[in-house]
Amino acid sequence: MDRLVYEAATSGDVGLFRRIKDGDELPDVLYKKTPKDNNVLHIAAEFKQIKFFNDIPLEYGSSLFWETNKKGDTPLHVAAKVGCVEVVEFLIEQARITLHHMERGDEESGPADGESQNKLLRVKNLDNDTTLHLAVRYNHDEVVIRLMEADPQLCCFTNNANESPLFLAVRKGTPSIVHSILKAYESGVSPSFLGTNGVTALHAAVTQEQLKDKGVVEIMVSKNRDLIKEVDAIGWTALHYAAFTGNVEATQLLMESDSSASYIMDLSSKMSALHVAAYAGHTKVMEELFHYQPDTCDLLNSKGQTVLHSAILGGQSKVVKYILRTPKLTGLINEADEDGNTPLHVAVINKKVEIISILTADHRVDKAAVNKKFSKAIDIFLGQNSDEQGTIDSPVLHQLGSCVGGPFFQQKISDDFNKPETSQKDKPSTSAIEHKRRSRQSTSNQALKRRDTKLVVTTLIATVTFAAALTPPGGFKSDGNPVLSEDSFFKVFQFFNQVTFILAIIAIYNESNPIRISSIEIATPENLIQYSIGGMLVAFFSATIAVTPKRLRMLSLRKNPFTGQPPFDTVLKVIGWLGLALVSVHVIWTTYRKWRNNRPGL
Repeated sequence: MDRLVYEAATSGDVGLFRRIKDGDELPDVLYKKTPKDNNVLHIAAEFKQIKFFNDIPLEYGSSLFWETNKKGDTPLHVAAKVGCVEVVEFLIEQARITLHHMERGDEESGPADGESQNKLLRVKNLDNDTTLHLAVRYNHDEVVIRLMEADPQLCCFTNNANESPLFLAVRKGTPSIVHSILKAYESGVSPSFLGTNGVTALHAAVTQEQLKDKGVVEIMVSKNRDLIKEVDAIGWTALHYAAFTGNVEATQLLMESDSSASYIMDLSSKMSALHVAAYAGHTKVMEELFHYQPDTCDLLNSKGQTVLHSAILGGQSKVVKYILRTPKLTGLINEADEDGNTPLHVAVINKKVEIISILTADHRVDKAAVNKKFSKAIDIFLGQNSDEQGTIDSPVLHQLGSCVGGPFFQQKISDDFNKPETSQKDKPSTSAIEHKRRSRQSTSNQALKRRDTKLVVTTLIATVTFAAALTPPGGFKSDGNPVLSEDSFFKVFQFFNQVTFILAIIAIYNESNPIRISSIEIATPENLIQYSIGGMLVAFFSATIAVTPKRLRMLSLRKNPFTGQPPFDTVLKVIGWLGLALVSVHVIWTTYRKWRNNRPGL
């Protein structure tokens, strides 16, 4: 294309037409094209030069108005894409005039009929996009209105991706364009709802936050109720999508119109909308589904799993708590799937620690339930290392219980009696198996040794503090009272010695039978042992100072005038009570935090 012609089209310089008329330029320059096969009107439309369209001589322009470029776009496609309303209106009128000439042969014989005019407006490019597709895709409201007024049936066509203009408008979340297209019903035209992969405009509408309060879903449902049960390529209805995104308003509207849609299962996993809502964690949607169809709680997916299983698979602790506190859903708590796995089994299999805590805190949950492989939840948790049950230091182990089921003993027998026969031929491979078995056994033995060491340490602490209480530093007076009973350091010794003894006893007991308050472990053995050692150290240094002659204690020579006691005596008392307070606060806070996290009602 000549440079001057290109610049004239981009700038709207109509002087080019005057030069052609005067003979200074040949008319052929108007028919030159760019490498993309764009003519001068494609370029003028792209740069919104309506004056160029208005002034081009009809004897030249009429053949250029409907030429296509390499993408199959006419100048009207380009004008719709850039949102030039004036050019769109001009070309709509030219379509009427052009078809008038083509079909009547004489402009004076009367106006062209609407159907003839619309043939040019419905021209599709190589992607099968009409001008309306492009106007919707690029959010040009006014262009959409003009095109729909000129030909309402433009909303009935789909492109190569099977996208209708309405689907595009909904997916982009532009309420004004959606309503403009839905007005086609006023002209007796039913717009196409089709979209990609079987997804309809209604499917897309329930997922769009921008369309929630615009009445779009309500209009669609009222005009075409059959859409409610339309499924996409994976078998999801609009109700599935509303449940997945948590659109409570759309869920209510769909259920009011046709509640039977809640029984439709998808194609792959046979998931109902209720399963989807539970998996996504939307309890409000679940409440709406239960309100209209209470028996949907009995729906099972392809694996025989309930909505509680689905909530656990999605890691939705909020939904689990909702189900546990809803009396009508009590039957789901221990319901097993096709493999015999209860919700607790599924939580353990998928390592949902928080949900395990929630379930085990509820007394209705059957911790001893076995699946079809005769495995309890604790067996699954322990896995191949179930012989380490007594040495695994995990809150989950305590929550699931300490009793190992049949699979544990079967595995033990298998390990002990079904050892592979070793031959010279397969010696390397069997040696590797034996090495792996010995390595696992070594790990188990190390864990047992660690447990034994903790028991020995706590027992020694308890023994030493018990002996120190019976034979205090300094001995006894003739009246049976300790010689140093009035000494402040001795008092500190007595206090920490008693605390250390109590903590050691608790640690020993906790090793064999974890202490719980409302199914909550109050502290871990490691913490108790640490506190015991710390208390024993304080008691030792206090006893050492107590038996030291007072003349050597420079800090205890003067008494506090307010309390009548040596200042160091007061300081030690404060330190002692502060230490006890810190230990108590830690234990109480740990207990409270675990109790709060495991309450089903939260």
